[in-house]
Amino acid sequence: MFSMNSSPLPTELERLPSLLEQEIQSFFYRQKERYEYGDLFEPIFFDMCEFVGRKGKRIRPLLFLLTYRALGGTKAVDDKSLVQAALSLELLHAFVLVHDDLIDRSEKRRGLPTFHKLVEQRQGRLSNAERTGQGVALVVGDLLFALSVEVLQQSSFAAEPRQKALGKLLSYVTDTGVGEIFDILLGSRDIGRVSREDIERTYLLKTTRYTFEAPCVMGAILAGASAEKAEDLAKVMEPLGLAFQIQNDLLEFSHFDSKDALLPTDLLEGKKTLLIREAYDRLGEVDRSFLQMCLQASTRNESSISKVQDLLRKSGAIQAMQERCATLFQEANQHLAESHLTLGEQESITQAIGWIRQTVRLGG
Repeated sequence: MFSMNSSPLPTELERLPSLLEQEIQSFFYRQKERYEYGDLFEPIFFDMCEFVGRKGKRIRPLLFLLTYRALGGTKAVDDKSLVQAALSLELLHAFVLVHDDLIDRSEKRRGLPTFHKLVEQRQGRLSNAERTGQGVALVVGDLLFALSVEVLQQSSFAAEPRQKALGKLLSYVTDTGVGEIFDILLGSRDIGRVSREDIERTYLLKTTRYTFEAPCVMGAILAGASAEKAEDLAKVMEPLGLAFQIQNDLLEFSHFDSKDALLPTDLLEGKKTLLIREAYDRLGEVDRSFLQMCLQASTRNESSISKVQDLLRKSGAIQAMQERCATLFQEANQHLAESHLTLGEQESITQAIGWIRQTVRLGG
């Protein structure tokens, strides 16, 4: 059911990406007067607008809007309050990215400087420029989180479903934070001491919950769907989210294999992915030791990462993970077929996921 060849979405829904981009720009234009705190803050506000407005996949707001419509939501896709509620998920994502980049000490995001690097560059040659950039980015992340909550809270939906959706949003933020902690703690461990269960739990908490489950469950709640349908969607999204994360790991590998590609960031940062763990399990003792040595912080460089790539190919982990993805998509299909959703609703959700899957595959 969740295939790359799902039937095309109605023309009305194909307008969603441009509607979202317009709302992002309009939102920050409306906020401009509110944030007129003088020359000191003005460039920070400008950078915040630019960071959120960078071209991205917009998976979360798109999935929210598509689910809302699929489950009988009556507001038109260009309804301002509906698009604004969707924007709350993109603001939440920006908050996560700013903090995640700080934790990972990343320098690039969507091909441009990360937020803390933007601020650092504005400091010029000041001796504390790096620390200033990190401190400001930390607080701007908090501002984006507050804006995310505020935007949803001020939407024109009825009070009861709006509060339910907000409660869900906050619970997903908590899960994301715990997942981030797991990711940090596992990052310092040897791959031999990190289990598949550890990695899958991290994927679920850090990414799946707020990327896939939150948009669908919140969209269902605001559309007036039953609690059973919202719970069923959460079950569908769990294997789907894991499949998408594995596909992301595989995509990073395939990009690195192409000519003139950048080094894979997950490997550079010592992330413990399912792809790496699968390779570790499949390799012989000598190759395992070699893999562990290449992944150590003191030895991670272009040469060692290239050797890791060779070991991944040798192990057969890539094909194994591709097969795991196929199994997870089948599992999600089974959950959907057994759900309380009508056949029409199931087909609409299938189309939505097919569109999101195509977007991720193309890197849009």
